[in-house]
Amino acid sequence: MIATVAVDFDGVLHSYDKGWHDGTIYGDWKPGAVVALSQLMQKYAVAVHTTRNARQVARWIERTSGYGIECTTRMPRTWYGRRKPFWNTQGLLLVTNWKPAAIAYIDDRAVHFTNWSDALTAVGIEPLTNKES
Repeated sequence: MIATVAVDFDGVLHSYDKGWHDGTIYGDWKPGAVVALSQLMQKYAVAVHTTRNARQVARWIERTSGYGIECTTRMPRTWYGRRKPFWNTQGLLLVTNWKPAAIAYIDDRAVHFTNWSDALTAVGIEPLTNKES
């Protein structure tokens, strides 16, 4: 089975210069994003997650990448008509409004988790001392 990497759209692939603005995709690619996405797709199944309309994002990627990246917004179905729980199709970019199971998430707003003390500090909360330790 091929491993999946999930990539956030706004701020990671798309410049997001105006923030959400009116929901339209108005910006450009972040520097190096197209090449990096292409490299990821050569080794992994890649899913782009976004709060925007997934079809609009998929069309924007296909239209502007210049690399012939093919996108889908639909998960394959199993025999019983249910969606598969994992995206593992290499070479076809899934664009979705949910975060799929993945070995890594590339996101500009992420806090890398190693422990709760460091995670709370990263979001501006002073951790309470643990009296049990």
